[in-house]
Amino acid sequence: MRPCEQSTSAARRVPALPTTSSEHTHNYGLDRICPARYAAASSVRGGRMPRPSLLATFVLVVSLLASLSADASTPAAGDMAWTARPLGPASVATPTGSGGFIGDVLWFSTRQTTPPTLIGLDPATGRAVDQIPLPAGQGAWVSAASGTDVYVGTYTPAKLYRVDTVSGAVDEILTAGDSGAVIYALAVAPDGVVYAGTYESSGGRIFAYDPATGAVTDLGVTVPGQDYVRALVADERHVYAGIGAAASLVRIDRATLEFTDVTPPDLAGATFVSSLALHDGVLLGGVSPRGQLLALDTADPSRYELVQAPAETFVVAVAGGEAGRAYFAARPSGTLYGYDLWSGTAEVLAVPAPEKAANGLTFHDGRVWGLVDGLAYSYDPADGSVTGLPLDAAGVSPNPERPMALAADAEHVYVSGSGGVQIHDIARGTSSRVFVPGEAKSLWPTGDTVYLSVYTRALIYELPRVSGPVRSLADIGHEQTRPRDSFFDEPTGRLYVATEPDYGRYGGALAVYDTGAGELDVYRDIVKAQTISAVTADGDTVYIGSDIKSGLGTPPVATRAEVAAVDAGTGTVRWSVDAPAGATVIGDLQLIGGELVGITSTGLLFGLDQASGDLRWEHGLGANASVLTPSATGVYTTDGKSIFRLTWPEPGVPVVSTVYTGLAGEWAGPPTVAATPDGTALFAVQGRTLVRLDVPGELFAAVSASAASSWVGDPDRSRVWQAFVTVSVLDGHGSPLAGARVSTAWRSDSGRPPGAATTCVTGGDGSCVLRGTVADTAAVTVDVTGVAHPSLPRGEVEVSESVTVAAPERTFR
Repeated sequence: MRPCEQSTSAARRVPALPTTSSEHTHNYGLDRICPARYAAASSVRGGRMPRPSLLATFVLVVSLLASLSADASTPAAGDMAWTARPLGPASVATPTGSGGFIGDVLWFSTRQTTPPTLIGLDPATGRAVDQIPLPAGQGAWVSAASGTDVYVGTYTPAKLYRVDTVSGAVDEILTAGDSGAVIYALAVAPDGVVYAGTYESSGGRIFAYDPATGAVTDLGVTVPGQDYVRALVADERHVYAGIGAAASLVRIDRATLEFTDVTPPDLAGATFVSSLALHDGVLLGGVSPRGQLLALDTADPSRYELVQAPAETFVVAVAGGEAGRAYFAARPSGTLYGYDLWSGTAEVLAVPAPEKAANGLTFHDGRVWGLVDGLAYSYDPADGSVTGLPLDAAGVSPNPERPMALAADAEHVYVSGSGGVQIHDIARGTSSRVFVPGEAKSLWPTGDTVYLSVYTRALIYELPRVSGPVRSLADIGHEQTRPRDSFFDEPTGRLYVATEPDYGRYGGALAVYDTGAGELDVYRDIVKAQTISAVTADGDTVYIGSDIKSGLGTPPVATRAEVAAVDAGTGTVRWSVDAPAGATVIGDLQLIGGELVGITSTGLLFGLDQASGDLRWEHGLGANASVLTPSATGVYTTDGKSIFRLTWPEPGVPVVSTVYTGLAGEWAGPPTVAATPDGTALFAVQGRTLVRLDVPGELFAAVSASAASSWVGDPDRSRVWQAFVTVSVLDGHGSPLAGARVSTAWRSDSGRPPGAATTCVTGGDGSCVLRGTVADTAAVTVDVTGVAHPSLPRGEVEVSESVTVAAPERTFR
């Protein structure tokens, strides 16, 4: 079938509405998303008469007559009243960066929130003694103390700031990169020289700043071809740098700036040395994704050992402790470990924050201090006790963060961020947060469950109720870390997740999780050496789109993305085609009206034959939108600035209209529009605020009205006449909607109160006639205010349609 020729009433939206169909095909309510096919303009919409300003006495007699046929049209979405109502911050959190002590105050940065802030926390009182915002940046991963100053590194842009914790003054030291650049690592040498390590797609660099002279030195790309300097530590003679996405360890002579590779051969195949510390002449580092601690003798780098933390993937923070003793934290468990130097084994000490990553670890006053999102904790080696200091209780206010994913169901809107999902209650206007062990890159509500696809370990979770907690379902594995898209197929109960591989790895995957059986199948490298970036399904056929980029830190091998049809049970490719127009990223795929409709990261819309993959049409959106959201009134998409509506009045290329502008959404994931299952409301992000846009009722029921009038009695003597208004209603198919109750209100032009509201019920041809007897006025206006019918959202939609009825052509004497 062609677009707009479907007959099912099933509706599907992304990412929250499950679909059902007697044929088990997903046509997404195309019976209801093609209102633009009603192309014939009604007499009212084509030339609406001005409303009279005076009201005269009139007598209204309403009768329900046989219906009359009439064409109808729906105006362009841009002509309707779309307004965005703010609902508060989309997601709020206190994700922490690293930190350290100055005296007895723990200073640390915040990441992912705006503005990035340096916070001083007094453990003795459990209160925040200072919160100093930084001038720029979308967050701050790292900080390092030096005297009474703290140096803080931000990202997007990558700037180094010095904060005077006594006066609160903030000075900008250097800019290491603009949008997308990150200062990931900071170290202060014993003489006060500061070293900053960066992520840049042109290669990870190290900058040195000497506060004594003010000189800034760019040490250049640390390892050619490697984009990440993830960890730094310095002593009197050397700076040590942990590198990725192919794990390396580099020693830099601080006097000569000579670089020496001291990477142990056993690190071959690892992705990162992601955390570093120096203790008792030993360099300690975390090795990813192996969950190993590296201990290396700084006097003889050929002497080293790797200590395996059981069932761990990441060593996220390390710190020296007492003489001969060190500590490290690992994920996914969130366990704190102890390590006696050169013992070869790690000791489980405590799980201060289950499943959370310690973003900073330091040893102070005989205790180990850790920073996790929303919490600082201390571990006492003397008695093994753990004390937690929740940051909200300490007076640290959560800040709005950039959303990562957005979805909605009938009662809630879900916004994912760093370490949690913000759940907005639509009716109450309140929100709460549920902890997630990572970042949910894709959300799919269905029934009373929300499926979450979570980074950093490509995990599948479910949120069985809005109060939480989340429950682990599956670990995709296969060197996958970052979910890019998901699709839940209601008839089969399968959840499909498209993933990107780990840093430095090639070959994304399609994960197929059977929610009924609890079984997982993973098909990797279906599109060779590319990420799977988009997924949808129909029965046993899964449709996928790719991104030529693989794991971060890898150069692309392919030059063009692909779209493929895959057997859900075997992973066999049924057909595969190159993306149109040389596109390198498929942002989304949807099955619409028998066609596979896709959009590229540059906003190119295209339609493929579902059975063969043959290209049927392509059309530029004119904006870099990438997520398509089908709903009852059209397919919506956004570039983060504007919201666009796609409809199919004819087979082939859609009609694109702009329904709202001025969002300026600040996203950490692809900008998205969500829709309620009935399609009556859209949700988007304006800045970092969640907004609601009520969909005009005209898009659900196409209404037209026509007018006629005649004199009562002798027109030469009578001042009384009859007004006739015929209202016609079409359903989503463009067919007459019989049995619809039409609500109207009459008014005239003399300043007296308007007449009572009246109704009529449409007949078999979708129309009904309202009749009114009028006296002493030249015109009346009938406002059509609503249409009620079981097929409409919540049984009724508001309508804004008016027709003015003029007196018959004869002036009063």
